[in-house]
Amino acid sequence: MKRKNMFRWTICMLIPVLFLGQDLLTGISSKVNADNGSNRVTITEGTNIAVAVSPDHSQLVMDLQGILWTLPMKGGTAKKITDEYIDPSFPDWSPNGNRIAFQSYQGGNYHIWSMNPDGSDMRQLTFGKYDDREPSYSPNGTKMAFSSDRGGSYDIWVLDLETNEVKAWTNTTSEEYQPTWSPDGNEIAYVDGKQIKAVDESGNIRTVITEASGTISNPSWSPEGKDIAYVVKDGLQSNLKISGKQVTRNEDVFPFPVEWLSTNEITYTADGHIKTRKLDQEKAETIPFRAEISLNLQEYELGEHDFDSKKQKDVKGIVAPKLSPNGRQVAFVALNDLWLLDVGKGKPRQLTDDSYMELDPAWSPDGKQIAYSSDKEGTEDIYLLDVASGKEQRLTTSDSAEFAAAWSPDGEKIAYQDEHGKTYTVNVSTGESKQVIEALNLPGPPTWGPDSKTIALAAINTYSSRFREGTNQIYIVNTETGTKNFVNPIPFKSLSNRNNSGPVWSPDGKHIAFIIESQLWMMAVDKNGQPTGEPRLISNEIADSPSWSGDSSTLLYLSKGELKLISINGDSLQTVPFKMKWKSELPTGKTVIHVGGLWDGVSKELKKNVDITLQGNRIVDIEPHKKGHNKKVIDASDLTVIPGLWDTHIHQQLSQSYYGSRQGRQLLSFGVTSTVSMGDYAYGAIEDREAIHSGNRVAPRYFASSELIEGSRVYYSNMRPTTSLDAVKREVERAESLDVDLLKTYVRLPNDHQNYVIDAAHEMGIPAFSHYFFPSMTFGQDGTSHISATQRLGFSRTVSPSGYAYGDVVKLAGESGMSVTSTLFANMLGFYPELLSDPRIEELYTPSQYQSFKSEYDVASTEYQESVARDVAILKNIIDAGGVVINGTDSPLVTMGFSTHAELMAMTEYGMTPYEALRTATYYPAKKMGVEDDLGTIEEGKIADLVFVKGNPLEEIKDTVNVQMVMKDGKIYSIDDIVAPFTKQN
Repeated sequence: MKRKNMFRWTICMLIPVLFLGQDLLTGISSKVNADNGSNRVTITEGTNIAVAVSPDHSQLVMDLQGILWTLPMKGGTAKKITDEYIDPSFPDWSPNGNRIAFQSYQGGNYHIWSMNPDGSDMRQLTFGKYDDREPSYSPNGTKMAFSSDRGGSYDIWVLDLETNEVKAWTNTTSEEYQPTWSPDGNEIAYVDGKQIKAVDESGNIRTVITEASGTISNPSWSPEGKDIAYVVKDGLQSNLKISGKQVTRNEDVFPFPVEWLSTNEITYTADGHIKTRKLDQEKAETIPFRAEISLNLQEYELGEHDFDSKKQKDVKGIVAPKLSPNGRQVAFVALNDLWLLDVGKGKPRQLTDDSYMELDPAWSPDGKQIAYSSDKEGTEDIYLLDVASGKEQRLTTSDSAEFAAAWSPDGEKIAYQDEHGKTYTVNVSTGESKQVIEALNLPGPPTWGPDSKTIALAAINTYSSRFREGTNQIYIVNTETGTKNFVNPIPFKSLSNRNNSGPVWSPDGKHIAFIIESQLWMMAVDKNGQPTGEPRLISNEIADSPSWSGDSSTLLYLSKGELKLISINGDSLQTVPFKMKWKSELPTGKTVIHVGGLWDGVSKELKKNVDITLQGNRIVDIEPHKKGHNKKVIDASDLTVIPGLWDTHIHQQLSQSYYGSRQGRQLLSFGVTSTVSMGDYAYGAIEDREAIHSGNRVAPRYFASSELIEGSRVYYSNMRPTTSLDAVKREVERAESLDVDLLKTYVRLPNDHQNYVIDAAHEMGIPAFSHYFFPSMTFGQDGTSHISATQRLGFSRTVSPSGYAYGDVVKLAGESGMSVTSTLFANMLGFYPELLSDPRIEELYTPSQYQSFKSEYDVASTEYQESVARDVAILKNIIDAGGVVINGTDSPLVTMGFSTHAELMAMTEYGMTPYEALRTATYYPAKKMGVEDDLGTIEEGKIADLVFVKGNPLEEIKDTVNVQMVMKDGKIYSIDDIVAPFTKQN
């Protein structure tokens, strides 16, 4: 494929020269600037905007899309006072009107800042590695209340603005946040669960308001101190209450503090607008605003995807390499099999050769056996392979997946994990298993201490229960006494992921090695794993997957696709010779497919009775059917063919240990022929891509990414936490060395670092995605993987509490070209309950998947369906505004395969046409990835990715589920072919 140009949008805020009345109330408008060729988008509605009123009631400061603006109290032109890197929110005006306080994420943690009302003289007021949020000036302006997690949970703290002394006013295990001062300055009200409480400086706490249901946010005390206003979100309703009495009806109230203009008049935000309301009147008045954003079109060049090459390529997808106890061999997984490399010889030998998925090799202490996992008997089980003879035995036999094997030093036990995050040990002689560590959130693989009783692994330790993020630390458990504790080698930093970054305990028990910010570290420990010295950097190289030699003198690790050996002193570094190749498996010869109906992905109608001629994997001709072909003919005359479907939001590595080789077959069986990773373990992702493209694994075409590039705090195991730009650069360099297809950032990455990643991705010729909408759009981001999802703010800038997106979101998405991935989490069974008895579900899905699938049938509540309907309405509005929507599921958070159809069904159920919905899963994903010349539609010259269904999906979207055959890259699969390896195994 030739290189393509893809357009990139750069967004600039402009102070408008016009302020005209009527269209301010109608939402959004745009006009073309003939001078510079840009589009100016006029924003007159905002999603989850917040405002603060100046003490003299002459001005407002408004948070609109992460930018602070000022405007007259009567409404008018909004003036930008912060840039795209400050990342401010929760503005509060000082009592004397001279300063505006806000929380800012610049620097990688939330801190309290203040500035002049024109944005000048910006000052940081709080410091450190914890999050300080939601500033509130005291009535006399000498103090600042804020919430902070610096005490182990969120508490209310007060900063003396004269002395800079910081004091905690609350100190409980509850989560206490969003403070507001009483008018006399003696108390601070705040949120604590379903209650609003008040505390004085002496720590005396009283309960002021209790709500029976819903989520309370942002109290605000009335001027005389009699009442407190607050917002309650209950289901899909978000309303304003004052001292328990509901004030608003049929309004979508945004979750921010009310501004009291008097005892009878308030300012608040709702329905996309700034409003004022007299409390003795039913009707609110709108304060109009107008802010303009200029979208300037730029270009970057997307890299090539060579789908036709048969040249041999170097294997880079080396997964779980383990150095043998004698230091002479390396066991690893690549190209869907288990391999063994003799150090120094370069060419590995194959230990397994099948279509099943092998995982996690682990050497026995004597080096004679390798434990590994395979799903050859249905689900991932642990097997023992005798290296010399090749004989093996199955050690575990349960219906769940068993993986991440680790042999105890005494050779008697193997620790392993299951799909629920539990850790077990199994007796090698008897096969008896027992659970030894509780279920954890995606823990890392176990490693044994020298006593064969203690296990260490990577686990998340969260800062608070209010937000789910924390750091990846070393979790140490004595399996006999049950004692456990976290060890954090470098405070406020994380192990680089919870998959292949350690910890790995040296066989002599004296050291633990691990990866932090993609570099190899080592720490001296006692026999219980407790540190006895400071961590020491072993190598400046980018590093992954450390393992020890049996004499504890040498470490093996991966660096940018190469195997390295280094001594524990950091010297004697050597690259291990490695020569392993792969090439794409492509069909040859001519094939004719006779189809009864063809939707080519372009037309809005079916073509009838058509012949599609292939040469190898490419379509060379599409013409009306004629008899007498002397070539191979596939008879699909009773079927309709559509382009292969895409799932553009998937995390295949998160569930590959659970579902093994079933996973790719599940996707294919439902017509998904291409998947796009939105963050996966890098080496596993590259192994997956190479195994699929080489024909060693049956699965859709896979566009691979590295882990999500994250800031200082993480949640999922497939994230790479960073605390500096240098660390971010290492992650980009690591991803580039492995030739990933895209980059994905996550929610705690600061804006300046996100900008760097986006620019770096475009220099690499690949797209960049994140959870964020704006200002990432400013930096040229290619797509956001959710309408709205996890955010560092605690609220969304794209969807309101009631599930609506207003003019700012719709217009910017429509004009910018940045794609929005659907990610509806739609419940398919609400639309298609007969799927419960489908053989693809009954035979191809694991027992636990099937039970989970069945349990979903009962959760499709009316409120849930209404929430999905509102999300679809947003997507439809974006499409109507000229925007790009692509279909994605966030699997495995929802079940693989059929969830793509759930997205399509939800789209058509709630407002899209079948044509619009299908294009989100065919043409637009291909265009977004820069491969629309090869994929996404059925046209001459394109690759034959085809789905054969019964019915007409352009009339009934459910017909896309009726998959009878799938062709990927010119190779045909029947459903029986796909299901066959696992038939009767459940």
